[in-house]
Order: sequence, then C-alpha cells, then structure tokens
Amino acid sequence: MKKIFAILLALLLCGCSADKLPEEPKMDSLCIVGASFAYPENCWFEMACEKLGLKPINKAISGTDIIDTAQSMKDNTLFTREELDSFATFVIMHTHNYDICSEVGVHAPFAEAYDYVVKGYIAMCQSLEYNSDSKWYGVEGGKPVDILICTHWHDARTKYNQSVRRLAERWKGYVTLCEFDANIGFTMDDYDPVTGQHISMLYAHEDANKSEKIDGKIYGWHPKRGRESEIQHRMADIFVECYNRSAISAN
Repeated sequence: MKKIFAILLALLLCGCSADKLPEEPKMDSLCIVGASFAYPENCWFEMACEKLGLKPINKAISGTDIIDTAQSMKDNTLFTREELDSFATFVIMHTHNYDICSEVGVHAPFAEAYDYVVKGYIAMCQSLEYNSDSKWYGVEGGKPVDILICTHWHDARTKYNQSVRRLAERWKGYVTLCEFDANIGFTMDDYDPVTGQHISMLYAHEDANKSEKIDGKIYGWHPKRGRESEIQHRMADIFVECYNRSAISAN
C-alpha cells in the first residue's frame, strides 16, 4: 500500500493521470561474483541464465576471493550503476574453505569481507531510490534486494559449507542459499568401488588443480568445465530450481 500511495502521489505532483501508472522497472539479468568455480569458462551460470531467459553478467575472476570483491565494492568498481539497475539477483560464489562466520583467527578477514559485501549491496540497492540517474529513482526502498550465495560444488569443504548456512540464516530475508553440495548427486562419503577414489574425482578437471586434500582425504578440486560437462549441467539445473523457488517465495 505504501508503494502504491507513493506512486499516486508522484503522479499528482508531476501532473500525470492515474490511468498512466509507470511500470515497475524491469530487471533482465543476473550478476555473479566469485573465483574459478564461477568464471565464464565453467558455463553453469551462463547456461542457467539461458534457461531463465536472463542475461548473465559474470564478474568472477579466477584466483580472487571475497576480500577482493569487498575491495572492488569499496572502490565502486564492482559493477556500473547501469548494471546495478538491471540485474535481479546478486549471486556470490566465493567458496574457499574458511569459516565465514568466524570473528577471530585467520578466517575473520573473510567473514568481515562477506558481511561487508552483503551490507554493501543492500545499501547500494536502497540508495538507488535517491539517485536521479537510476530507473529506481523515487521507488520506495530503491531496488529490491535479492542475494543468492552458493555452497561449494560438493560437500567436502565443510568449514565453508557449514558456515555459509549460518550466514544465510543470519541474513534471512535478503539472502537465499543455493545448495550445490546437497544436490550434486554424491556426498563426501561416496567412493568409486573400481578406482577407490572419491566420486568427485570422476568429475574433476584434468589439470594441476584436479585434486585437493581436506582433513587428510583427497577430493576433486575444480570440476570439468564447458557445455559438455555433466557437472556444469547439474549445477545449472540446481541453480535454476533454487532461483525459481526464491522468486516464488518472494512473490
């Protein structure tokens, strides 16, 4: 009701007629930040956007972390105002195996950066209400805030996966969790009976970063990339389902 009242008041002030209400600003894209699991060569994000009929804005850079994203946000170089206007959801996939809710110790800077990015994005969306160059100018509350944070692609990175769930719960109402780890089709306890290797190794990219050791066990590190990769298709489908669920609950 408040939003409708604000629109009617604006129409009266500008001399417009009530039968010509302005349309809600359209958002035709999604934006993702992250590192090697999200950058375009993977393809899962781009394929998901195709299924959703939305334009992908991929800001992921291999080798970066959430602290780099926080710095870019602080420097106001993360995305343009036009991009901020246009994308419906801000997707984050920085999944380094840290406790991103820790307030002390070596993980604390990553927790601080995650909070900075979430708070910063909320503030940026709200500020558009007062930005005369934005299509959200005059809209009460500015642009709706929708943040989707991803787990790691499988469940072996327990420090990150467990703490990102706590983070999503803390920011409930703003943040939705995309649970790749719970839906990818295997768990950290599943091993190939033929090779004896963990199942994730079957889907791992054949390069120097194929495997990683976590708690003394070997798991697949980077998944095979590209549109021919089964894992990339699985991730695209998981993301689409999560996004659609989030959109339904928001309405």
